[in-house]
Formats: sequence, C-alpha cells, structure tokens
Amino acid sequence: MIRTFITTGMAFALIGCTTVGPDYEQPTMDLAPEFVLGGSTTLLDGRADPWWQRLNDQLLNDLVVRGASQNLDVQSAIERIAAANAALGQTGLNAQTDGSISANSQRRGINGTTDSTQTLEINAGYVIDLFGGVVRGQERAIATFHASQLDAGTIRLAYLADLTNSYIQARYYQEAAAVTRQTIASRRQTLSVVNQRRAVEEATELEVQQARSLLASAEASLPILVANFEINVFRAATLVAEPAAPLLEQMQRGAPQPRPSGVTTVGLPADLLRNRPDVRAAERNFAAATAQVGVAQAQLYPSIELAGTLGIGTVDRWSFGPFVSIPMLNRGLLRSRKRVAESAAREAELAWRKSVLNAVEEVQTAMTLCRNWNLQIRHLRRAAASSKAVLNLSRETYALGSVTLAEVLDAERVYANDRLTLADAVRNFSVSWMRLQVATGRGWSVETFRTISEMKAPDLTPDPLGVEAERYATNN
Repeated sequence: MIRTFITTGMAFALIGCTTVGPDYEQPTMDLAPEFVLGGSTTLLDGRADPWWQRLNDQLLNDLVVRGASQNLDVQSAIERIAAANAALGQTGLNAQTDGSISANSQRRGINGTTDSTQTLEINAGYVIDLFGGVVRGQERAIATFHASQLDAGTIRLAYLADLTNSYIQARYYQEAAAVTRQTIASRRQTLSVVNQRRAVEEATELEVQQARSLLASAEASLPILVANFEINVFRAATLVAEPAAPLLEQMQRGAPQPRPSGVTTVGLPADLLRNRPDVRAAERNFAAATAQVGVAQAQLYPSIELAGTLGIGTVDRWSFGPFVSIPMLNRGLLRSRKRVAESAAREAELAWRKSVLNAVEEVQTAMTLCRNWNLQIRHLRRAAASSKAVLNLSRETYALGSVTLAEVLDAERVYANDRLTLADAVRNFSVSWMRLQVATGRGWSVETFRTISEMKAPDLTPDPLGVEAERYATNN
C-alpha cells in the first residue's frame, strides 16, 4: 500500500503536477434591468464622484479632506491592506522552499593539548506542489488582498456617511435652535402686549398666564436643541480625529442647512456590482473561499519534499533525496476540513448574493425617501408662508380687539411648528440624498483617499480591485 502511494506520488512529480479543487467561476445573478422608481442610464464609475461637494458647504468639504487621512477607522483599514499584502509573501515559492545555514567553532584543551574544530552545515528543502495546494493558497491570498482593499472602500463610505450625517444633523439642530429663539422673542413680544392690555383691563389674568405658559414652553425646548447641536459637532470632530473646541467655534458661527443641488444618476442594478465596494469584497471573499477548498483537498494527497544537507567539518557529509508524506491516520480529520471549506465557500456565495440584494434595496429605499421628502418640503414651504401671514394678521387684529388672544397664540404655535417641521424635512431629505450616494457606491476611491500604502501594493492580477465583478457588471 505504502509503495503504491510512493510510486503514484513520484509519478506525479515526474509527469507534472495537477491542481485539485474547484476552479473559481464568477457568480451570476438575475437582476432587474432598472430600479423600481426608474433610472435607465448606466453609472459607469461613481467610485470617483466627490458627491459631498454638491451639498455646497465648504466647511463640510474641508472636514472630508482632513478626515480622509486622519480618520482612525480608515487608517486601520489601510493597515489591514498592508497585512494582507504581507501575507502574500507567505505564498508561492516562499511556501515551497525552506533552508538554513549553521556554523560552529570549538576549541578544546585536554592535558595541555588543544585542538579546534569548525563545522558548517547547509540544509535546503523544496516542496513539490503535486496537487496545487500552494497554487490554491496563493489564489486565496490574492483574493483576500483584493478584498482588504475593497473593505477599505466600504469603511471610507461609512466614514463619509457618518461625517456627513453628523454635519447635517448639527446644522439642523442649529437651525431649530435659531427658530426657537425667534419663537421665544415673538412670544415675549406677545406677553408684553398682553401685559399692557392687562394694565388697562383689556386682557384677563388668564390670557396673561396663557402667554407666559407658551413662552416658558419655548424656552424649555431650547437647551436640548443646543445640546444635540454640540453632540453632533463632537461626533464630527471624532471622525476627523481633531479636537472638538476649534470645530465647535467654527460651527457656532452658523450656516444654512446643507441641501444638495443637481440631479443624481442612480444607474442600473447591475452597476452596483462594479461600484459598491462591499459587493465586490463579498465576491472576492467567495473567490478566496473557493481557493481554500483546493487547499483543503490537496492536503488529502501525498506530498513530496526534496531535501538535502551538506556538512563540512571534521567529517564531511551530505545527503539528498525525496521525503514522501502520506496522510493516513488523519484522513478523517482532513476530509472534515475539506467539507468545512466547501460549506464556507457556499456560505460566501450566499453572502455575495445577499450583499447584492441589500444594495438594490438600499438604493430603492433612498430613492423613494428622496422623492417624498422633496415633495413634503414644497408643501411645508407653502404652509410656513401661509402660517406666517396668519400670525401677522392675527396680531394686527388682536391689537384692534377683533380676535382673542387664544387665536394669536394658536397662530404663533402653528407658525413655529411649520418652521421646525420644514427644517426637519430639509434635514431628512439631505440625509436620504446622502444615503443614496452611498448606496450607489459613490466616492470611495477618489484621490482624497489614496494612500502610500495602497500605491505601493503590488498588482498580482490584472485589476487589484476585482476585475471579475467589473466584467460581470459590464456584460449584464
């Protein structure tokens, strides 16, 4: 039995090696030709689109640029790229060769007589990749390296989304606080008028207390708005890895709420396979898992190592020959590892499919939110204009005694509510628009994010960012 295994293994070594395990095939998936809410123009390369600039806020633009090199999550992702790059050095020829040199020098003395010895020993070994385990291991390492680059793109998108969201939220709370301060000033004016009318017995004590109650209510709502503004500024400072105090001082100067300009091209569902880094990373992880099946399968077969030793010293010696290793008693363990690898590969394919479906859902969700928040903003602008006119008229007629104080207070309440609701809708529209940019895979590979670590990473395949996914997106 053993002789048969040895003979078979040597035959493979003589006639050439084979590569066991499944060859990777690009996964396919049936996708709708367009999104439910429309979009018929292909988005060829949204990865390099600096979409945040369309929010027309220079401070936000500056924060994005500063955080691109300072954000700690982004820096950690770059280190993971470096680690995956270094892991490539453990594959291929480096995984097949082994060698060492040792030297020794001794001087001894016995009964006044001394002698010395020097020895030099050289050991070298080369593992013949009979069944392609080394090849599959390199395939896995290359796919993992590419996945690490794409994971960095996903983290960049998360950084952009988090920073932009914090900035939008901060400007909303700043606007809400400004509206509330104006409401407080308005209600103080109303209370002053009521007190004057009370002094000449044209208003009741009930009306005075009603005016005071509404004023106190507005004053009570202000502190939490200021707190939320500051909380979001602190979050933005953390994301760009800078002290919060200078940024807080900058943002306290005030600025309009960010609102995007221009029309967003969402592209087609198939474009997500090219533009979304998480989808492409999932595809590369599937490739790595497929290669791991080959690694596990190769371990089931004999391995041959050509090893040699050369010793020079008191006695010169040498040895050379093949060492054959045959898995026998641990074959059950190795088969289990292969089944685990096969299951992991199937799971990786399912993860890729799930990432595609989630990407399509995120785009369509953001599209419907953008559309409907924009419609609500139009209606709220008209409502706020009307409620302002009602408030002005009610104040004029109250001074003439034509309406009650309750009607004035109600008009104040409606106008303040309309303005706050409008500010909230602007915030929600901008956040939804931002999420649409992220969902379509925009902005994760712009020059702002290029790093020395990535630029020095070797290109071991035609496209270090996953050519298979791009080809699929182009052909479907």
